[in-house]
Amino acid sequence: MTDALATAGLQRGLLSDQIYEMIKAMIKDSTLAPGEQLVESQLARQLQVSQAPVRDALKRLAHEGLVSHVRHQGNFVASYSAEEAEHAKVARVELEALAGRLASGALTASRRDELASMIDQMHTAAEAQDLARFRELDFAFHRAVIDASGNAYLPKMWDLLEPGLRSMHVLGDPKFTGDWHEVADWHRGLLEVLERGDADAASALFRSHAAGTLLDS
Repeated sequence: MTDALATAGLQRGLLSDQIYEMIKAMIKDSTLAPGEQLVESQLARQLQVSQAPVRDALKRLAHEGLVSHVRHQGNFVASYSAEEAEHAKVARVELEALAGRLASGALTASRRDELASMIDQMHTAAEAQDLARFRELDFAFHRAVIDASGNAYLPKMWDLLEPGLRSMHVLGDPKFTGDWHEVADWHRGLLEVLERGDADAASALFRSHAAGTLLDS
């Protein structure tokens, strides 16, 4: 009996993790919009699971700030006021400046190739005028640099900031009217400064890049 319960608990834990990752991805790519209600029973029916792992996943997302629980009303995708989004933007500046410093001169060959490939894909998306794809590559590039910092806490901080950054269109601003190929080349400059190994220069460039939207970078 004990073994059976342990196995059931492990399966539930793994299922909860999968549901957590699925809902988190849908929040990050705006499939689930800020303010949208997340009903446990509906999600459980859609996923063909019991409500327990869904409830566990939503609690975890609420703890991370991606979901808001309103008493007597339920769970909602977190929404952000203009002030909160601005705070996220300010925090992003400091986070990216630190990540640039820590990642400077520390890129593995595979990480360097990954970042270079993202830049090439940005150019392809720009050529096709696929701005949604460009925006996702933009987020992926900056997240990859955060990961490359080697500090385990920075990705967690980025995950807290990203929904607010998305709501404010801080990355891949859809109102940008310039040349998106130029934007991709800005990221080439970020990669080059990381490769040079000058931590101060990398920190300064990442800070400058993060200090405004693409309209005023």
